[in-house]
Amino acid sequence: MVGEIGVIYWRMHQPKESPYDPIIVAVAREQGVDPFLIRALVWRESRFRPEMLGNAQERGLMQVTPAVGAEWAKANKVPNFQTDDLYNPWVNIRAGTWYLNHALEHWTSTDDPTTFALAEYNAGRTNALRWVDPANPSDHVAFLNNITLPTTRQYVETILSKRDEYQTELAHNRWYRDDAQSVTLSR
Repeated sequence: MVGEIGVIYWRMHQPKESPYDPIIVAVAREQGVDPFLIRALVWRESRFRPEMLGNAQERGLMQVTPAVGAEWAKANKVPNFQTDDLYNPWVNIRAGTWYLNHALEHWTSTDDPTTFALAEYNAGRTNALRWVDPANPSDHVAFLNNITLPTTRQYVETILSKRDEYQTELAHNRWYRDDAQSVTLSR
């Protein structure tokens, strides 16, 4: 009886497979970004709801702004891009991951580019640059402590925590299995 309750509890608390997992994994691998990070960002931005519209007109699963969508479409030679295309999960995850990847590349000289890139994804590069500690410009802890917007600090911490949770809980998921193994090997 106790064992059955444990199994039921475990199953109830495992992340449910999302219909967007195949897209997340495919795009993340295509662009060289951690799929657990993308899944955590999608969870935080939209709770896996592709119809989401944010206060600043961000759209879709990764809450991509029209400006970023247009920038992505131009850089990737996407013909006839329309802002509402961002409601399409494939388009949205491609554009959002592309934008996050550019932020990750910008912060490669830091000790943890992900922390810096998530702050930039949420609050923009101008704000992220203001939060860099001049005495420790590559230190993610100093950077996190300098974030003046509590919502952005919480955003970054929440996504990092969720990413770590997914790395553990999705280790045997059919879509993430290979990525979970590479995370384990690199630790």
